[in-house]
Amino acid sequence: MTVLVTGATGFIGLNLLHSLDRDAVAMVRPASSTRRLPEGVDTVEADLSDPASLSSALEGVDSVVHLAAAVYDTARMSDTNVAGTERLVDAAADAGVERFVFASTIGAHPEVPAAGDSAYQQSKVASEELLFGRDHPFEVAAIYPTYIFGPRDYRLTRYEHVRPIATNRLLVPPLYTVDEYNIVHVADVVGAIDHVLDGAAGRHLVTGPNLSNKQVLGALARYTPGKCTVVNVPYGAIRWGVKPAMDLLYRVGVSPVPGEGFVKRGDYGTVREGLTEQAPVPQRPWEAAVRDTVEWYDSVGLL
Repeated sequence: MTVLVTGATGFIGLNLLHSLDRDAVAMVRPASSTRRLPEGVDTVEADLSDPASLSSALEGVDSVVHLAAAVYDTARMSDTNVAGTERLVDAAADAGVERFVFASTIGAHPEVPAAGDSAYQQSKVASEELLFGRDHPFEVAAIYPTYIFGPRDYRLTRYEHVRPIATNRLLVPPLYTVDEYNIVHVADVVGAIDHVLDGAAGRHLVTGPNLSNKQVLGALARYTPGKCTVVNVPYGAIRWGVKPAMDLLYRVGVSPVPGEGFVKRGDYGTVREGLTEQAPVPQRPWEAAVRDTVEWYDSVGLL
């Protein structure tokens, strides 16, 4: 089986190509650097905006793993995530591909309503309509991970959680938000992709347990070099103590910000209880995902 991987130089793509025991072709844009790809992996230049390049990239390919997406650039999401996926789907059908694996996001799963203010989640929902709302000559599978941690995070997507631990001796959560998480290891996401390449069509959740801010920051403190101590402050104390005090200081001109930001809740992939800890492959503990992320950041000199 020959697998074409789009988004090959991204977080999931690099981890997939470093572990995939199959013939793989990394699809890269002409301007992309390939120096972090595994030694010896084949590459092909193509772009989701160019149907002719996609047709060339799919020659001799049996399966597609579609990871490429615009995640933060909202201006590009419609063309890249939706129209680009449609071009790739059409090219895959013309090329006689047998299987199409799509990396989605937890907010696009039918049982997890997408956030109305998330352009990224809405673009993934629209992309899935192209895959599951139409008939295709190939099998379709989609993977729905929650909040992914793990090594090879060259774009530092999780560094915001590690840096405060690494640079402070004392951390008192909640600092500005009361965060909640559902963390999975990137290796389990990669394992789920490998699993569905063998023929498990349909939709596949990759979820861990729902976690509190205290649990996640405590784990980060255990694994991060240094001696940061995490002291938990109950949400009630923030809601009924810190917020009113900050609001008063703001009204009298002492504080530059009101207290509302201190009680804002941040959600990093949580799901209802019936959907937690699901995956088509055996899962690693969420603490291992945190540990491996921290160890990787340390190995590349960021801690």
